[in-house]
Amino acid sequence: MKILAICGSPKKGNCYWTLNFIKENHPDIDFKLIMLNEVNLEPCKGCYLCIAQGEDRCPLKDDRDMIIEEISSADGIILASPVHVNHITTLMKHFINRIGYLAHRPRYFEKYVMVMAIGGGFGADKANEYMSGMFSAFGLNVASSLELYMQVKEERENPLNQKMTIAAANKLIDTINKGQGKLPEPTMLKLIYFNIFKAISELHKGYMKADYEFYKDKADYLYDTKINPLKKMMAKRIARKEIAKMVKNR
Repeated sequence: MKILAICGSPKKGNCYWTLNFIKENHPDIDFKLIMLNEVNLEPCKGCYLCIAQGEDRCPLKDDRDMIIEEISSADGIILASPVHVNHITTLMKHFINRIGYLAHRPRYFEKYVMVMAIGGGFGADKANEYMSGMFSAFGLNVASSLELYMQVKEERENPLNQKMTIAAANKLIDTINKGQGKLPEPTMLKLIYFNIFKAISELHKGYMKADYEFYKDKADYLYDTKINPLKKMMAKRIARKEIAKMVKNR
């Protein structure tokens, strides 16, 4: 099993230590850590080319694709960020911005994610909520969430913090083992988003070329799976209403 940890800390502090604690407690796992402050990842320019024309049209040539390749080869991902001003760090936000096209064209449906935020007193829940929401939109499945509060070095060795860390990591590993080779049934929210993005790609196929090519051969969802007919019908109805609102407000 391969686990890829992506750390959004600007230094080798509590997040770095906690990720290595997980690694040391699972020596049988192929564990790779990417520190975002040590790779070449330029801030997104907001040109929208990756979404409209395809991610290969991004004008920035840096380590983004290297990180994507590492995600592709991993069974599970750990996203770790300190809490900065009640949210994830700038480094982690830059990374999520750079792969934001995945919200339009999700993939990695068989991969699982653990989110981890470490704060000094509050905000870890909000940071994890954001990371969970984004990577779920990208297609991955959130298996576990870990919120830790520590300020001084000694708090890393707090028995409760260590117990919570091992429990979250074990849940990720167990979920990977149980879910290998299985594609989950989409939630109602994911069905609604699928129908919205598919319809918008058809309405704007001249501009949203990448999305149109991605969705044009997909009928009911992003991959073949059994979907309750009533659930399918309701998702399409809600999506139509949302699209009508968008058109009206333009």
